[in-house]
Amino acid sequence: MSRFSISKANTIGIIGIIITVIVLIAVSAVLIYGAKEPMVTVFDNSVQIKAMYGLTIDFSDITDISLIEKSISDMDVGTRVNGADVFGTLQGHFKSDTLGETLLFVRLNSSPTLRIERDNGKDIYLSFSSGEKTIMLFNELNTAMNRG
Repeated sequence: MSRFSISKANTIGIIGIIITVIVLIAVSAVLIYGAKEPMVTVFDNSVQIKAMYGLTIDFSDITDISLIEKSISDMDVGTRVNGADVFGTLQGHFKSDTLGETLLFVRLNSSPTLRIERDNGKDIYLSFSSGEKTIMLFNELNTAMNRG
């Protein structure tokens, strides 16, 4: 028997460690991505939200844009249907008795909150850690939609 032989138990232990490391890296990546604020880009005819559960919305699908002076934590977001609640950031699909089915990209205690009402889709709520950034996006969306 060679002095450098690897036993079956050692092989299983090494495989277990590798799988654990891979799972920890994957979970960490999801947590980091889920806690990140969305990147929002306003185009001539649409707005793009890059984040977990992100999407692009044509202006023709938007029925109203409003700025709510509350943070999302002051509203009844209901229960998470398919989404994330990571380090004070809510992203994804939620359902409540008062707001109905919504798509959230919000910081829990940040105000104001931008609401995008859509013709054939869930209302979208969006806020950044900086209230000024949320207000700037609201103004930019209003300007772009009024041009079209």
